[in-house]
Amino acid sequence: MNLPSTITPAATASWTTYQDGSSHLGDSPTGQLSTPLHRDWTDHLDGSAVYGQPLLYGGRVFVATEDDDVFALDASNGRTLWETRLGSPLLNVAAQAGCGDVDPLGVTSTPVIDTATGTLYVLGELSSNGRTPVHHELFGVDLQDGEITSSVDADPPLASPQDSVHLLQRAALALGNGRVYVGFGGQYGDCGSYHGWVVSIPVAGGSKTAFDVTPNGTGGAVWDGGSGPAIGHDGDVFVTTGNPNSSAPAPWAESVVKLPSALSPVPLAYFRDRAATGDMDLSTGGPILLPDGDVFAVGKTDIGYLLRQADLSQVAPISGRVCSSDPDGGGAWDPVTDSVYVPCRAGGIQQVDLSTMRTGWRSGSANSTVVRAGAGLWSLRYPTGTLEELDPSSGAVLYKLDVGQRVANFASPTVIDGLVVVPTASGVVAFSGA
Repeated sequence: MNLPSTITPAATASWTTYQDGSSHLGDSPTGQLSTPLHRDWTDHLDGSAVYGQPLLYGGRVFVATEDDDVFALDASNGRTLWETRLGSPLLNVAAQAGCGDVDPLGVTSTPVIDTATGTLYVLGELSSNGRTPVHHELFGVDLQDGEITSSVDADPPLASPQDSVHLLQRAALALGNGRVYVGFGGQYGDCGSYHGWVVSIPVAGGSKTAFDVTPNGTGGAVWDGGSGPAIGHDGDVFVTTGNPNSSAPAPWAESVVKLPSALSPVPLAYFRDRAATGDMDLSTGGPILLPDGDVFAVGKTDIGYLLRQADLSQVAPISGRVCSSDPDGGGAWDPVTDSVYVPCRAGGIQQVDLSTMRTGWRSGSANSTVVRAGAGLWSLRYPTGTLEELDPSSGAVLYKLDVGQRVANFASPTVIDGLVVVPTASGVVAFSGA
């Protein structure tokens, strides 16, 4: 479609998918900021939490909430341009599902923008009057006016005793190969009989396909700490998976998995974290596809893995523990230092120097998704809502700001074109440089 003049794609920089690219490098080429920052605007939307990373396109910020609402905001002042209701979220989640810590439960993942068609794809968990049964629906929403242009059941093919109420769609959506890719894991607490899934939905219509991480057992979540499927230059899809919840053979759990674009029952390749036992998820952060053809992944074993994208064979061991606590959320890669930066749940950002294959400095108090912008690394501390900038070379804390609101687990800031947009537990806040 041709976008009306009120959306001008060439006028400003854009951030159309999680970490601003299908490789999840978290590198914002137009993200240079001057500090100190000042608050531009605050929008409380519908008052429910925003878990996904805000997107920006054509001078508009797009966010979705746990109340199953989607908003387009004017990036310059936060004014609501349109609001679209997808349906009713699930309420009293722990009582109805048996566990879970997101309530209400509506849109939890980061949406994705298709600039070619002017469509925002967003995944909502829908219920009837806040109660079970629930299902997951992928919506296409027109960027200009918020009109719902498509709606497709996104649930994987569940066999008894699996139930969609036990699935949490936390992983960011990915767009590529004419498809939207959707990752599913379990609710916090691993209640019920669930499997990890990746579902592929053609945007032009047609049958969805799915990959089951644990076809012979249970578990194997694809949740990625808010990250999600990454797509290589050849169209292959990469995900990380969590722990199995049964004694049945589960070779693709606790693994980096490579799948063909249309998915298949058996992966093209996989690499299993053999050090992982019990609840030692490798899926606490998604894979990062590096420009040289390698892929980086790390999970709760604190062992960083550098693998070849071609066959997921290991390049070489990385020396040193990453974080020495759960590495959680999306990392970022810096081409200047040739380092990956990983958020640590206990606090601080961990450098992994790929030129020496060793862990480097660990610094700061942030514990969520890292974005490289200009000369700094930007990240949030949840739940308190502290925004920090670190020096990529030394780890020195360059700047710190209290957002003024609490933020959700693994909250991901968007840093672009002199603007920082922060999702919060009750809306969104924007800051710009001095």
